[in-house]
Amino acid sequence: MRCKTGNGETWTTFRVREMRERLGIPEYDPAKADGEMISLMKAAERLGICVGSAKSLVLKGILPAKQILPGSPWLVPVEALASEEVRIGVQRVIDRRPKVYEQYQYDKFIRLPGL
Repeated sequence: MRCKTGNGETWTTFRVREMRERLGIPEYDPAKADGEMISLMKAAERLGICVGSAKSLVLKGILPAKQILPGSPWLVPVEALASEEVRIGVQRVIDRRPKVYEQYQYDKFIRLPGL
């Protein structure tokens, strides 16, 4: 994330573990996550769109999301996925897809022009 330690060194797994131990912060357990926030990738998966389209909805202010630091993962509130504004934004993304979208999704061969 391009963050430096107090003495200008980069963060490593060892330094993070050492800092957590010193401050008494428990290690992250995804099984204990409260489920109120999900990653942008999981939100895109639930909405049925690609991550790039989900990020464009975030940048347009349609899908609420936040980052703790620049370069960190976007976190999206789960309840925001059911909002009318998000549903309309997702529908616009789907409407922009080419008419033969399904064929491109499951095509196992690369088509070369002129062959």
